[in-house]
Amino acid sequence: MTVISSSANRYVRLYRSLDKRKARKDQGLLPLEGSRLVTEAVGSGLGLKVVLLHEGYDPGNFAVLEKLEQKVPVQRVAAGLFAQIAHTDSPQGILAVAQHPAHCLQDVFLQSPSLLLVADRLQDPGNLGTMVRSAAACGASGAVLLPGTVDISNPKALRATMGALFRLPVVEVALDELLAGIRRHGLRLMASCAGGDLTYDRVDWRVPTAVVIGNEGAGVSEDVLSVVDSTVSVPMAGGVESLNAAIAMSVIFFEAARQRRSQR
Repeated sequence: MTVISSSANRYVRLYRSLDKRKARKDQGLLPLEGSRLVTEAVGSGLGLKVVLLHEGYDPGNFAVLEKLEQKVPVQRVAAGLFAQIAHTDSPQGILAVAQHPAHCLQDVFLQSPSLLLVADRLQDPGNLGTMVRSAAACGASGAVLLPGTVDISNPKALRATMGALFRLPVVEVALDELLAGIRRHGLRLMASCAGGDLTYDRVDWRVPTAVVIGNEGAGVSEDVLSVVDSTVSVPMAGGVESLNAAIAMSVIFFEAARQRRSQR
């Protein structure tokens, strides 16, 4: 197999182009790094455009390569060039370009009773990826990203999802579109806030609900707060002012999952 050593190679240029959010969105593609994400993508039936292997990588160590369609090119890349295009210091010797999962707002309401994560202007890609992973682990029905939220296809966010993006519908919509969907499907809209109306363990989470998690510093926007049905908080011991957004979200959603399991 020929080893790619030129940054002008079309596959290398494609992978590098996905550093930009606009390119990822326009092309509907994701840059994947590491065997876990690539395995999850293949297992979820996502089409791969190319697989790039470090020149010293042993394909025998990665059985999923045998499951690739014949038309998916697998290319070796010279060590120095591979290090330049990878987003992490330890990408495990494998990169890939995959199609972005295609979902619409209706998809997040297919499960009943619905439990939605709504991200309002979240800026940290690691936080967003962790929330999507937690939402999937809790059996949530989907995630909605409001304008101003970091892109879920951001490489750091992708890594933090650990493949959960391939199992959970995630969509980007405006607030008015989300509200129309919530009304149509009969969901309650709640926002996580310090000093909320209710503590998370006093909420009946068996009811179809969408939960808004706000910006890491500013919290939930006034526009969103003006339309929620109520607010919910996670009580903390004195002296602790706030929790990381992803941790607070996980606490709330795992309580919802616990209640829903007990209902079965």
